[in-house]
Amino acid sequence: MTALAIGFMNSSSGLSWLELQGAGMLAGMLGSDWHMQSGSAARLAETATISLRGSLLQLQAVTDRLEALRSAAARRPDFCLRVWSETRQAYLYSPLEAFNWQILPLHPRSSEGGSFRLELNWERENFFYGDELPVPLSNTSGSGLVSGLTLHNHDDSSLGHDSWFEVNLQAIGNLWQLPLRLELTNTTSGEPLADFWLGSMCLPESGSLPNLAFEAESGAGGTVLTDASASSGEYCRYDWSGSEWHSLASWTISALDVTRLQGVNLLPLLRFFSAPTEENFRLRWTVQVDGMPVWIGPASELELGQASLRMEPLSLPWGDLPLDGFAMAHQLVLEVFHLDTGAHRLELDDFLLLPQQTFGAYHTISSLKQNASLIDDQMRSAIWSESGGLELTTHLRVGSGHQLQSGTLQRFYCFQREASGAAPISRTLSVKAWYRPGWRLP
Repeated sequence: MTALAIGFMNSSSGLSWLELQGAGMLAGMLGSDWHMQSGSAARLAETATISLRGSLLQLQAVTDRLEALRSAAARRPDFCLRVWSETRQAYLYSPLEAFNWQILPLHPRSSEGGSFRLELNWERENFFYGDELPVPLSNTSGSGLVSGLTLHNHDDSSLGHDSWFEVNLQAIGNLWQLPLRLELTNTTSGEPLADFWLGSMCLPESGSLPNLAFEAESGAGGTVLTDASASSGEYCRYDWSGSEWHSLASWTISALDVTRLQGVNLLPLLRFFSAPTEENFRLRWTVQVDGMPVWIGPASELELGQASLRMEPLSLPWGDLPLDGFAMAHQLVLEVFHLDTGAHRLELDDFLLLPQQTFGAYHTISSLKQNASLIDDQMRSAIWSESGGLELTTHLRVGSGHQLQSGTLQRFYCFQREASGAAPISRTLSVKAWYRPGWRLP
């Protein structure tokens, strides 16, 4: 390596890097010997030895700088090793942990100066990342865009009305799981953005992704009504009486879709055309296979005035199938319970089965106003918001965050909600994304 340094990946200041080898070394530094390790482990323990000779002030400046880096590294997640790769003709970065240093014995410092050797110790991620690159994003409103792609809060047959975006992994040439930096900008006037959910799934081979957005009117059950403010222009009204569990409607998940969903947790997010006018509604999913119920999910409470509902995750297919062939089609049955014996009504617009291969539930603290952006940086292990050039915290993320997967196609799905619990289909976000290419060896 012709250049070797330690510092902070996300810092724009050259002063954040300490050159261990190369033209930018501090006075008194003669060079270093990096004992690079390799193997299949996720993390590697390594050392580097630095040789110094110079005045007392020069040697003290080097040790002071190392101690400052050690102290800062304990507070920041982006401390890393930077190397110049002759193969790739670029700087590459590998995140470091457990960084420490010591003066090797038998090398005392004199009052006038002298020479000694330092040993640096760290644990390194067994991976090197390149400089950040924009991710080309696509849906039916645009293809391969890096300047910002629009997400609507519903997915119907209208061109561009997508609550998802996707990444062509083959075009990127991705072979590894790579951290993403996402920027989501609220482009909706009026009510700010409160809670929202973002999840993805990957297609490992050729084919198409399963359908995960369902209109209420596509199910069996209920009365179909028309309204321009509903997704696809229609919604379903369900009327019933009694205080027992009641089946509202069912939707069939095709054999091909069930097969492709094995191993993917799904988070059901329901949008109601109107908020309920009664309290104490509870809803649950039942999974049926070949006409027989095989799984009954936990009940989720729909609060008075709430026009959307996050239910408990479910998995399809039911059971651990070998999938030497296709799985049998499954039916999802939505059931409701109310304590009172009288007449009841619910009006469902649509629902999304949000995949959780990568996942973030963004819970609001102060909501995201129009033109403000939320940034989720997986490499930095941080989320924050920006408004008018200033940083603030508007949301906390629950979930592991987002990475590019290895495969052919990865699709991200989003569901947005306002503080009132409404999830109008007119809400929009603009999304941008960046990634760092990665390699095991530099």
